[in-house]
Amino acid sequence: MDSCSSSNVKGATTGVGIFLIFLLILYRFLINKMKSAGGQARLPPGPRPWPIVGNLRQLGRLPHQSLADLAKKYGNIMFLRFGSVPTVVISSPSIAKEFLKTHDLVFANRPVVATGKYMAYDHKDVAFAGYGEYWRQMRKLCTIELFTVKRTESFKSVREEEVSSMVRSIWLESGEGMRSVDVTNRISSLAQNIVCRMFSGRTFSDDELNGGVGFKDMLSEMAAVAGAFVIGDYIRFLEWFDLEGIRRRMRVVQKIFDGFAEKVIDEHINRRREKSEDENRVKDMVDVLLDRAESESQSMEVKISRVHIKAIILDILIAGVETSSTTIEWAMSELLKNPHVLEKAQQEIESLVGRDRFLVEKDVTSCEYLRCIVRETFRLHPPVPLLLPHESMEVCFVDGYYIPPKTMLLVNVWAMGRDENVWADPLQFNPERFMGKTTDVKGQDFELIPFGTGRRGCPGISMGLSIVELALAELIHCFDWSVECELNMDEFFGITVPKKFPLFSRPSWRMSKKYDSIFDIKKSG
Repeated sequence: MDSCSSSNVKGATTGVGIFLIFLLILYRFLINKMKSAGGQARLPPGPRPWPIVGNLRQLGRLPHQSLADLAKKYGNIMFLRFGSVPTVVISSPSIAKEFLKTHDLVFANRPVVATGKYMAYDHKDVAFAGYGEYWRQMRKLCTIELFTVKRTESFKSVREEEVSSMVRSIWLESGEGMRSVDVTNRISSLAQNIVCRMFSGRTFSDDELNGGVGFKDMLSEMAAVAGAFVIGDYIRFLEWFDLEGIRRRMRVVQKIFDGFAEKVIDEHINRRREKSEDENRVKDMVDVLLDRAESESQSMEVKISRVHIKAIILDILIAGVETSSTTIEWAMSELLKNPHVLEKAQQEIESLVGRDRFLVEKDVTSCEYLRCIVRETFRLHPPVPLLLPHESMEVCFVDGYYIPPKTMLLVNVWAMGRDENVWADPLQFNPERFMGKTTDVKGQDFELIPFGTGRRGCPGISMGLSIVELALAELIHCFDWSVECELNMDEFFGITVPKKFPLFSRPSWRMSKKYDSIFDIKKSG
């Protein structure tokens, strides 16, 4: 018995020894492989992580600002640990080009997060879906069907109608210039109405939703929980405890949204069955998605279902409404803080169309200074300052640093817009810096990538820009603006980063014709 026990111990000891030798050989092999690839097995610099929480404590309430401050100490490529998640944060255009162009495919994945799981139908949307055949098919659908130049142009009348309606509502709410209005609320309503008409063909009132929640409240809650910090995304053993209550809120609002999306799809299907389509009606995005679902061959790897359509509606709603309204709000705030810029923009528009009619979209293409204002707003106030996170799919070496697989990548476009090595007087709102330059926001110029770039760049850039430019142009053209006190420019961090406090301002009608006359011209036109 003792002899047998002794033999077992010796065998176990020998087995452990062999296993340790194997690990040592494997370790040496991996190190040699890294070195032979031309890199050094060293991570980018960064602050020392704490046990369990890692560097999460250093994020603060405004993570993009906290990470920008850390980058001043550790450099424009920085390694941190958020809980157990290895994370690289980049803060310069040249480094961003390496990650998002040279190594675009390596970083084309998304990390698995609560928002994708509980809000986006287990990552069946486009924004949060992992890289693979499903994502490629849905991305292709977006680029060749939903967000084409032709499709964007087809909604031109929708944008023009809703912008003129916003002007009317602002003027009436102000008592014809007698009091300040909640500009933030009016801009948000504008973005909601335009986006809803583009994807569903109509707008929605609060009493159309189940659960006693208004439509605008549903969107606000969706944006709030989608951008909320969820500790379980980083410390996995805490995932099921739902310490912040965010997962519960996600489930509640997702159920409300699901009922809303089901109603939208049913309306479209019933209209098709009854063949009550207006021949002159412009197809909305749900029409396009249903067409594709009905025409797809069963041999395709991914068959579009109602769940996929609902997930895409979710993306369109959150991305379209939040990014557009946030950008217009920041642009108006900067114009009120810089009245000389507002005056110059008014002069440009007036020289083009006068003061006796509203603008139309084709006018905006001739307003160079206005478009510079939009670019300057994106530089200082990118709506998603860290973009959506990327994740590496394999070992990669960038700028001599070793990047492990499954590393989360955050691109701090907020810091890049304030890089003194790229921008003169970076904290000054100065649209003139873009005059005569071809710099755009569509992903080709890495110093200005508010919508990302490469495979994971936003497919709806052109449609979003068309909303922002026309709405801002009309707010500038129709009104002079005044504020009773100094503007608070504090930020609030979420899925986007709007102003912490709503923008209130008093409008004064500046058109040469009376308010009613302008709208009569619009109706007859």
